[in-house]
Amino acid sequence: MDIKEFKKNAMRDALDKVHSWKQEHQEDYSRFSLDMMKMMRNDFSQIERIFKMAAKYVPTSVLIECRKLFVSNTDTVLSDDEKAAVAIRVVDEMMAFTGYLRLGFYSEVIGRDKNETNEDLILIREYGLVDKDMSEEDDEHLYIPYVSAKEFWDTLPSLIQMAVFNFSKGHTAEELATISKRIMLSAIHALPEMYFRLREEIFEERNTLLMCTLYYICFDHGLPKSATALSKVSLNDKQLSIVRESVKTIIVNLVETSVTQGLDKKAEWTKQSKDIEDIEFRQTIKNALDNTKGKHGRRTIQQEELSIDDILIAEDKSALKGAILSALNDMEHEYETAYIKAALLRTNHLAPNVSFATFLRAINQFFSREYKYDPGQRVDSFITINHKEFSVSSSSKWQRARRIISGLIEKFRRKS
Repeated sequence: MDIKEFKKNAMRDALDKVHSWKQEHQEDYSRFSLDMMKMMRNDFSQIERIFKMAAKYVPTSVLIECRKLFVSNTDTVLSDDEKAAVAIRVVDEMMAFTGYLRLGFYSEVIGRDKNETNEDLILIREYGLVDKDMSEEDDEHLYIPYVSAKEFWDTLPSLIQMAVFNFSKGHTAEELATISKRIMLSAIHALPEMYFRLREEIFEERNTLLMCTLYYICFDHGLPKSATALSKVSLNDKQLSIVRESVKTIIVNLVETSVTQGLDKKAEWTKQSKDIEDIEFRQTIKNALDNTKGKHGRRTIQQEELSIDDILIAEDKSALKGAILSALNDMEHEYETAYIKAALLRTNHLAPNVSFATFLRAINQFFSREYKYDPGQRVDSFITINHKEFSVSSSSKWQRARRIISGLIEKFRRKS
């Protein structure tokens, strides 16, 4: 089945069951709705019950990864559950992948009885590593690009990061990023099992809280309602204290990481802290600095200065430089330096590892002019990173870009 149809078909029959159940249990749902509205009066007991219920649908292997946040030595978190141990080994393998993670899906007809309408049940069948994204040609698999643990951490909402920082125990920022990525991968691997558990529970119709929660979210605009209720919550002293403690924990982690990794000097932190109005937060920074062994401050990055001759690859560099000079004179916008770089890469006149910054400095030196970095760099990033979108985009800007690059390719090839 086409992966794009997954969300549409995977739970359709189950949600139909939820909808029909609610019509027969109006009183149960009315009580549930009233309990949800109690959030406006700082009563979160219903939310707590929902979270406790949801936890039972999470496989042991995922919970084991979550538990690593709460212990200082993650090697001590083991499981006697053979199934969980296998899942953890799979996550170990997935963590080592550096290409595209390919998830395979298949459809299987599941029927509970003769009177019930059968629907396709979508399950993860396989996972593997491939060199490139083939999603446009392959409807049978989902392709997830590799990201480092830090890159994954940076994509998490700040509230999630705050919670992890606050409740984790004795981990560095790097360890927290790694654990967070492991939790995500273990959840991906466990999706079929979670889906089976949830689907079976729906058709058994015995869990009133589950049925009400699903109807609330899927049919009764529950998420916007909850957001509105939460916006009216007034934090009491205890809740404010929890928020402040979370912020202080984050400050301590930032100070320790910044100083011990040599990113900033203690003197720089001390200077910046003088602008903080909150006395308690200033003292938190001071205490963190006192308890942190310092290194030298941020290292100055030596920019790579290479001439145009250093970066070009050609037998006749003089002829190629003449063609580049002509292209520079023909430019209408400064960002078109990115087009020249793209054409040189496509004709193998420029090494793939030459950054745009290095290329632009060489061009500036060659042409005795200072072209702006930011406009060209943004275009270069789009052409390089979003190359598939660039190659098919109907935008007039990118259509023109493709025409210019094609013309430059012909010009540079003639000078080879």
